[in-house]
Amino acid sequence: MKKLIYMTLALLVFSCSGTKSTTAKQPSKKMLKGTWEVSNIKFVGDKGLYKAFLFDLADSSCFKGGEWVFIPNNGSGKFSTNVNSSVCEAYTQTIHWSFLESADGFTQFQFKYVGDDVKAKNVKSGYRGTIQEISENMMILKVASEYEGNPFDVILTYNKTSDSIEM
Repeated sequence: MKKLIYMTLALLVFSCSGTKSTTAKQPSKKMLKGTWEVSNIKFVGDKGLYKAFLFDLADSSCFKGGEWVFIPNNGSGKFSTNVNSSVCEAYTQTIHWSFLESADGFTQFQFKYVGDDVKAKNVKSGYRGTIQEISENMMILKVASEYEGNPFDVILTYNKTSDSIEM
């Protein structure tokens, strides 16, 4: 009888042990290979007016229609803002990017600004967003932001436009 109880307990322990959820697809760098466009930007938070200055660079509206290029083998890339109003200036920035598995189980997309004379290892700060959804052709990224002391999230939807990775 003791053996039966021990085997039942062992079975319960092994069947209830913590495992990582397989419902969320873990991204690989190869999934982002190519050229992507920010097709949609929305704000999530309490009702009110939102203004987001993203990545210490420009108003969020300047990123809609902007192009991002991701090269997976070395984590390099670039993005360009879209000049769609008098608020936006044309701007292209070289980046170094990667994925980070956060403590809450979500995957984060992170990047640093780099350049000809600035290497990623010498850059102490960067930017992160939580990947809400990702596939070979689409990524939804949630970026925490704040306006007038009120926190909210900016949701960026990226759609793949090409397999080209020209810098």
